[in-house]
Amino acid sequence: PKSFIHSFSTKSTATFYSAMGKKVSGKRGRSGDTEVWGSTDHAVRKAKQERKLELSEKQQERERRSALLTRGSKQKKEEGKIRLHAKRVQRQIDTLRKRLEKWDDEEEKRIKKAQEAAERKRLEEERNPTEKKRGRKGPETWKLKGAARPAHLIYDFDTRYVDPHIKAHEEAKQKAQRCRNIFVVCKGKFGDEQGGVPQPFCREFLSLLMQLGNLSVQGNQLKTARQAFLECMELDSPSNPITPARCQLMRMYLESNRPESARRLWERLPPEDTSVWIRYSAALIEYVSWKILGEEGSTATTAELLLARAIKANMFCAYYLAFFDTFNDVMDYTDDIEDAHEGFPLEEAIEYCNSEQMGAWQGTEGALDWVRETLLQAVHGIPAANGDLLPSDLDWRPKLAKAKEQSEASEDSDDEDDSDEEASKADVEMFAGMFETAMEMLEETGAFRKK
Repeated sequence: PKSFIHSFSTKSTATFYSAMGKKVSGKRGRSGDTEVWGSTDHAVRKAKQERKLELSEKQQERERRSALLTRGSKQKKEEGKIRLHAKRVQRQIDTLRKRLEKWDDEEEKRIKKAQEAAERKRLEEERNPTEKKRGRKGPETWKLKGAARPAHLIYDFDTRYVDPHIKAHEEAKQKAQRCRNIFVVCKGKFGDEQGGVPQPFCREFLSLLMQLGNLSVQGNQLKTARQAFLECMELDSPSNPITPARCQLMRMYLESNRPESARRLWERLPPEDTSVWIRYSAALIEYVSWKILGEEGSTATTAELLLARAIKANMFCAYYLAFFDTFNDVMDYTDDIEDAHEGFPLEEAIEYCNSEQMGAWQGTEGALDWVRETLLQAVHGIPAANGDLLPSDLDWRPKLAKAKEQSEASEDSDDEDDSDEEASKADVEMFAGMFETAMEMLEETGAFRKK
């Protein structure tokens, strides 16, 4: 029959293609017939495979880009955290600024009393916890309306009636007479404890300005950082500052390659300022202006004069710069020193010589040799810096002993025995011992001998 012949021929063809390596689709159509792939089917299959390869390549490219973005996401997160922190500090500054611009002593006393009362109430509730009463509130909390309101709240002719608008106006006039602008009255005294300076609010404002400046430097917002540091310098005491705003501003100027701004900064500061960040930065900039750039007004005399002031302000830093390789091999744990005060010259010198400022000294041709030659001249009694630098200015042993005594006195001034304080005392003694070791090594090698 025809149906048998057709079925036999179809099966035979499928068997033949299978024997020749052709793939049978395995799909079954109607009446149970098996379909065999032709050239069109193979072309479609090949196109699908190529499309899958293209999709896989695109997927790989997307994964590669995602990996790149993932590697940078940590840095972006840190930048985002710094930006959010800076905004929060800026809001705190704005709030405290409004309060200090319209400072009212009576209002502040009232706020303080309310805070103390709330604190006492909280402590009392913690000591004697009691369940809150859920009864009806007293008459003092009632808000009467309509006919139940007292007559003196309704009728103007009542003698007890007080116009709330007139009362508010009178209170506002009295407050305006009492208020004072702290930024004008206490300018340059924000760090003082006396003289009518409202503390701790003024010190808190200086602290917030320093935080904003440092965060702006980390976020590469140099304009905002400059404004914050300059305002902090104006409000702080010029003779006895409690913040390192001038030091941070000088570091920012040098790091951003702005020598003219750095020059104007140290010229506005008093010559009695002994900060190592100011004095040695001024000497370096003047050396570059004289020796390398040859600018008008900068001479060897002016550069040596600034270097002599720097050495007198901090002798330890001069030795560290002049023989940096030796001190760098001996000194250890230098990263532990942060925000050293100028009252501790040894720690300040170690922090300076292990900061980004050292790169500026090493990158300036002949700068370290110039410091070494000037220092050795003064040690040997040869007039240096027009006679402003004497051998007594470079006698390191008594000054090192004084630094130790000063550190011990500062630790003993506090009656509380804290482990952190003991560790700080041990650190000062450790750094002093390492400095003494480096100096003895230089003496043994003949580094201070007269040639």
